[in-house]
Amino acid sequence: MTLGPIPNELLGDDIYIQKPVEHGWINYRIYNVRVERSSSIESGYPDNPLEKTKLTVWIDCVNSKPQRDIFCGMRILYNEEIFDIVNIKPLRAGTLHHLKITAIKAGDHIP
Repeated sequence: MTLGPIPNELLGDDIYIQKPVEHGWINYRIYNVRVERSSSIESGYPDNPLEKTKLTVWIDCVNSKPQRDIFCGMRILYNEEIFDIVNIKPLRAGTLHHLKITAIKAGDHIP
């Protein structure tokens, strides 16, 4: 089975991938991606509920540019907020079609 690329009209967002280096982070811009943001409230301590903010990012293997290797442990900078990449799922249709990346807002980790 073959699939065409994700249509450009669904890929209107830009992100920065932050790669760790010896003294900080290097930013790589990737444009023409799709970002969906979600937030939820989880019970942390009884008097201190925790807000959890998550991004789901789709990177198309044809229309998203430039193509980069992305790994868990890297971060995403989106709308001036930092998210830790916690899951990367490659989706194939014969060949690699797109990546589905899950990232949670830095600092939103459950202790």
